[in-house]
Amino acid sequence: MKTSTKIGFCFLFLGILSACEKDNEFPVEPVLEVRSFEKTDEDNAVWKIGFTDGDGDIGVRDELDQDNFIVTIFAVFQDSLIERSGTSYRIPIVQNIRTTKGIEGEFEFRIQTQFFRLDSLLDTIPYDSLMYTGYAIDRSGNRSNNVSTPAFPF
Repeated sequence: MKTSTKIGFCFLFLGILSACEKDNEFPVEPVLEVRSFEKTDEDNAVWKIGFTDGDGDIGVRDELDQDNFIVTIFAVFQDSLIERSGTSYRIPIVQNIRTTKGIEGEFEFRIQTQFFRLDSLLDTIPYDSLMYTGYAIDRSGNRSNNVSTPAFPF
């Protein structure tokens, strides 16, 4: 094999390696992506969210850390969203999924929706669907993008 061909293969190999490394360059702010939202029965749903975090500091360490996934709940009425309430959840420390440029993984929340039925009896607005939006905050205070569920009947 000619020397120039060997050098060409070396550059090609180095190019492939550097391209693979660039794929994992995550920003320090958490980036969220809805993977699925599924009603498991009449009163419950599971919301699965994928994430990346370039500095790897997503997740609460202990009970002293504040909740780090902030959710706002909206009622859907005639194509309008009416903010109903908010709640928060705790994303735990993520273990054993570190990449060369941060961490990536998936978390899920089990959501109970039945308490909105009682609440809706007191409402003057006759909505029949809900939608959740949420964002994460890592331990450095970096806020992620917002993610949303589809509107779903309750």
